[in-house]
Amino acid sequence: MSTSAKFQTVSVTDRRSGSALKIFYREAGQADAPTVLLLHGFPTSSHQYRGLIERLADKYRVIAPDLPGFGFSDAPEAKSFGYTFDHLTEVIESFTDALNLTRYALYVFDYGAPVGFRLAVSRPERVSALISQNGNAYEEGLSDGWNPIRAYWQEPSDTNRNALRALLKSETTQFQYTHGESDATRIAPESYTLDQHFLDRPGNDEIQLDLFGDYQSNVAAYPSFHEYFRTHRPPTLAVWGKNDPFFLPAGAEAYRRDLPDAEVHLIDAGHFPLETHLDEVSPIVRSFLARTLDRAQGAVLFGPLEASSVPAEAKPLLDSMSGVFGFVPNLGYALAAEPAVLEAYISALQALGKTTLSPVAQQVAMAAVSRANAADYGVAVHATLAEKVGAPANVVKALRNGDALEDPKLEAVRCFATAIASKRTQVSDSDVHALRAAGLDHRAVLAIALAASAKTLVNTMAHLSRPEIDAGFQPHKA
Repeated sequence: MSTSAKFQTVSVTDRRSGSALKIFYREAGQADAPTVLLLHGFPTSSHQYRGLIERLADKYRVIAPDLPGFGFSDAPEAKSFGYTFDHLTEVIESFTDALNLTRYALYVFDYGAPVGFRLAVSRPERVSALISQNGNAYEEGLSDGWNPIRAYWQEPSDTNRNALRALLKSETTQFQYTHGESDATRIAPESYTLDQHFLDRPGNDEIQLDLFGDYQSNVAAYPSFHEYFRTHRPPTLAVWGKNDPFFLPAGAEAYRRDLPDAEVHLIDAGHFPLETHLDEVSPIVRSFLARTLDRAQGAVLFGPLEASSVPAEAKPLLDSMSGVFGFVPNLGYALAAEPAVLEAYISALQALGKTTLSPVAQQVAMAAVSRANAADYGVAVHATLAEKVGAPANVVKALRNGDALEDPKLEAVRCFATAIASKRTQVSDSDVHALRAAGLDHRAVLAIALAASAKTLVNTMAHLSRPEIDAGFQPHKA
């Protein structure tokens, strides 16, 4: 199955003028897979999602249009078109109709948020989930960086309008990419260069200035967005570059006010975290989508995960698990559906216990593979077991959070296990050199590979059976 993106245009009718507009979009994935609709922001285009599309398209149908006036979509002259967020939303709604998108997870960023949330308010039945990546819906999320634009809202004079032209300069565009990033060498220069190319097109400055002026309509619409959140309670993820100069972390945290179950992840990045932290953001997004979009799994596939569903021959095996944990883990019931599989997993763990890896290193390896596989259940299990076998509190915390480990050997184990999982077993010479530099040899390679194989099995079963993470695997409350 190819997951390569296709680059296409579709003609939609502008409801206001009756004229045709060509909307450019990127699409990847199987046509019958759950759909994820990605809406970009200022000053960019669907180009900002090129890496994320690649990371999601093996499971989902991913579609990312360019808004009118942006990227490769048509950009009618400002006075004749009327660039407002209501109008942009109408066009994108027509775009979803043209592609027959009747159900989709909505991923929004920057300008994509007010467009996407208007879509959701208009057609709430179509939205299966929300992901906001620096996509604001609360006034406390607006930083002082908005002050020049606020001045234009209060007094839409030529003087205040012209003052905003500085926001369209190349140095400002590059600033939006680099501010808040510790390593600017990770930012591809074609990103801000392409954005600036489109900003510099004749007449595009007036388009952008009109949208700056109309952004106040988004703030006025926040209460309607909040009402949608409270009424329809879509599963929601906020994953946010916390150093964004325009949208503050408080804007991410505020989602919990109307959506108490919203997940919030703050990334040590700026306005464009996908440019520099794709490896961190994409597993968070994949894990969220797996829990919310995958429909042929969980109870549909496995039924209830409980003792009554377990074959008699598996009960002694579950008793042994209870002896280790003090309870039968929910995932144990799923594995027990085929007793031979549960027995093979227990045997693999017993064999791992006989290797040269220390007990803590064993748990580090299995937690690392679970994280690479976006298996939250496995991360919780092995962070708990690491504590049980004597890992220091800082190690346990790092395993739960996916952070680097201070101990050089444990960090080498974590990195090598991650490499096995993320590179589909094709580890590099660099991975081997790093492991050996920490004082570990070919025996450690074999042990970590055993841990990775065992976790591939149960991480797969965790994804398919969707067990709730047991209370015994949750972090201790202070």
